Amino acid sequence: MSSKGFRRLYILLCLVGLLTMVASSLVNPLLSIFSKSIGASGLYIGLAVAGYWISRVFLEIPSGFILMRLGYYRLMVLGLLLIALGNLLCSYVSTPTQLILARILSGIGPPFFFGVAMTFVINLSGAEHRGSAMGLFQGIEFLGSIAGSMMSGYVISTLGFRMSFQLSSLIVFLALLMLMPMSGMRKAGSGSSSAPPLSLSSMREVLSSGNLLIACSAIFSEFILTQGVLFTVFPIHANEGIGISLTEIGLLMGMRSIGHVVSVPIMGWASDKIGRRPIILFGLAASALLTISLNAASSLLPLAVLMFALGMTTGAIWIVSPVIAGESVPEPLRGVAIGTYRTSFDLGSVLGPIIMSSIMRDYGISTCFYISSALLLANLAPALKIKEHR
Repeated sequence: MSSKGFRRLYILLCLVGLLTMVASSLVNPLLSIFSKSIGASGLYIGLAVAGYWISRVFLEIPSGFILMRLGYYRLMVLGLLLIALGNLLCSYVSTPTQLILARILSGIGPPFFFGVAMTFVINLSGAEHRGSAMGLFQGIEFLGSIAGSMMSGYVISTLGFRMSFQLSSLIVFLALLMLMPMSGMRKAGSGSSSAPPLSLSSMREVLSSGNLLIACSAIFSEFILTQGVLFTVFPIHANEGIGISLTEIGLLMGMRSIGHVVSVPIMGWASDKIGRRPIILFGLAASALLTISLNAASSLLPLAVLMFALGMTTGAIWIVSPVIAGESVPEPLRGVAIGTYRTSFDLGSVLGPIIMSSIMRDYGISTCFYISSALLLANLAPALKIKEHR
């Protein structure tokens, strides 16, 4: 594919990803309230939120093998259809069990769209621009998540939960219509009936890559921090321990998001210039130190600065890890490598809140910050062994 053709498809793919993330984030921030309103409590509330991630854990790796047979285009169309259908079904549920099942269906779609889209970008962008291309794509994806989350309260208070789910489904369907003209993507990855099936030998080849395992460990640790500490423990610490209001906590989360959006394209560009290894080392070390500092801060302004900085440093991990994963294996197996990488952060998203909430209960809030920091630092020695493939 020509560079001009790739640029056109890349821009359209970024727009599709932006709309899909806006739609997915319209209801998610307040999903626990909706689940409670239809009778969920305790474990069922947690399962309603986690259902989206649970299905992803089991499908990220198989999506890479399916990609080899169906190609980029058909699999991304299937992913968007499943997301739209899952969101639409959420608007009709009447019991917690129905909501959990609809959420699981919604979670099947992202591996088929976002995982495949990441593989497309890595395969066709060229080694010299791969970090920048991935950085912009993930930055736009994250921007969509921020925009959707910021609008969620207003949209739900205006339309109600059920119509908000329907609006989310409609936006994903519009994103699907934007994907339809991408005929060049059909040619770029039409799939092959002779593609290897999901097998132990293929998985062994993928998992034998040291670079891939290092990237997976780094992103797993980052999501333990993000989902387990920043999204689970930190709000309680800030509100009950420091006395910061819920509105101010929301602003702090926004500062981290801004730092993340600023960081991702910059770190992607830098990784193309100086290599992947220095960027991930910086992200791991700086994030570990900032996590400890976050625990020590006790007023709004220092916390805002630290959260912005933490968004920058975790963004460095977030952008360079999938590039390392994709470059660690031959091109036919990159979809599987990306699926393995994405499984790692899905696992971090599922396990982080469970582990850190248990540690908080038994050993106190500060211990969560220290353990998360130590986990990031433990990745430094392996990251020093990363082999550059630019």
